[in-house]
Amino acid sequence: MNEKKGLNVIVILISLLLILVGFQLPAKSKMNNIIIISVDTLRADHLGCYGYPLDTSPNIDAFSRDGVLFSNCYTLTPLTAPSFSTMMTSLPPYKHGAKRNGLGIYKKVKTLAHFFKRYGFRTAAVISNWPLRKRLIKLHSGFDVYYEVFTKKRYLGIMNAEGEAPAVTRKVVKWLKKNHKKRFFLWVQYTDPHALYIQHKEFTFDYQHVKPSVYPPGTRMKKIKGYDSEIAFTDFYIGKFIKELKRLGLYNKALIIFHADHGESFGEHNYFKHGRKLYNSTLHVPLIIKLPYNRLKNTRRQDNVSLLDIGRTAFSALQLLPPSQMEGENLFGEEASSVDRKILLETYGGVVHFRRNSKKFHLKIKPIRYGMLSGSFKLIYNLKNKTYEVYDLKGDPFETKNVFLQVLPQVKGMKQTLSNKINQLTKYIKLNRMYQLHDASLSKEDMEKLKALGYYEK
Repeated sequence: MNEKKGLNVIVILISLLLILVGFQLPAKSKMNNIIIISVDTLRADHLGCYGYPLDTSPNIDAFSRDGVLFSNCYTLTPLTAPSFSTMMTSLPPYKHGAKRNGLGIYKKVKTLAHFFKRYGFRTAAVISNWPLRKRLIKLHSGFDVYYEVFTKKRYLGIMNAEGEAPAVTRKVVKWLKKNHKKRFFLWVQYTDPHALYIQHKEFTFDYQHVKPSVYPPGTRMKKIKGYDSEIAFTDFYIGKFIKELKRLGLYNKALIIFHADHGESFGEHNYFKHGRKLYNSTLHVPLIIKLPYNRLKNTRRQDNVSLLDIGRTAFSALQLLPPSQMEGENLFGEEASSVDRKILLETYGGVVHFRRNSKKFHLKIKPIRYGMLSGSFKLIYNLKNKTYEVYDLKGDPFETKNVFLQVLPQVKGMKQTLSNKINQLTKYIKLNRMYQLHDASLSKEDMEKLKALGYYEK
């Protein structure tokens, strides 16, 4: 009896200790599985559930009807490594450190996987884009397994810089079959919509009856067809993944979050690809959250949200205490849907480059542009020429008219807030520069892979 009492005392003390360090012991019923499905380079406006007139995404559209679709979700920076690092750490790029492809997060920064593992979840990731390799980005911390799938050929079939959707799905399904009876946190990342595009003959569309007004001015349609085909190809395999979740009895109870890291520009603002500019073609991304037991199913939200909100929302949706490091908002909390919310945007460029007169390479970390979203207004500040742009997204969703001078009195406070933020960021970056004074630890192979993906300059 005394031995039993002693054991109870130990349990109580351990519980109190966990609470003191910021953890609570969750009830068994609250420990639903969490699954994050990410798609690289996926514009929200090329999905049916976001209003696209072509049937590029039947499986994602069906999934959206089981969840909450956020019409106005934005990435904080339109580049793979920084954006996924924000999603996985709930910190903006200037704080987590991975401000460019090829840079890793700071050692002091913890990932969602780290915290979910401490709550007793089995943790797994399946990634398929080279900048997400664990030795580059360091997001593997906290994952029990971090699978890197690379099958997609680049440059005349010489290099595998990406993983194709069939291979990613096979890897995920194989893992699920072994682990479906455990509580788990699973991150699955698809890359197919990233350039270069493959035109899949099973997934082609008729553009003859699509109104030109669907696309922003300046859009070059030549690449759109391949891009849409890649989206439909990915959607097909996401459908297979979801079907397996249902077959294993996992779908209904799970918290499932679907999102993209950034979009793609096809000539809008005389710009192609992504990484350097802060227009909606690369910033506006899908975000769909299916809550356990499909609560709030078939709901649409119009408020401005960002990928920074995923971490806090996930923990809160599972009734777990979010770690104190997390920024962003709980999208289902009382503070959500604030019309006064301001979302900071940042971009640092997206390429590695060689030093002059040297075979060594390094990574610049100076910002190029900052921006801010508030209500329907987007403010962009160009650090090089010290100019401002303002767009009213409600009346001008394609950002065709810079109305900075016309609405200056309305955005004066917003401009001051952005200026204050930039001053804070500058100081923060200087304090953390010690982590990145050395040459990048990229191998020759890394350089070639990043070059194949378009992230390279001399």
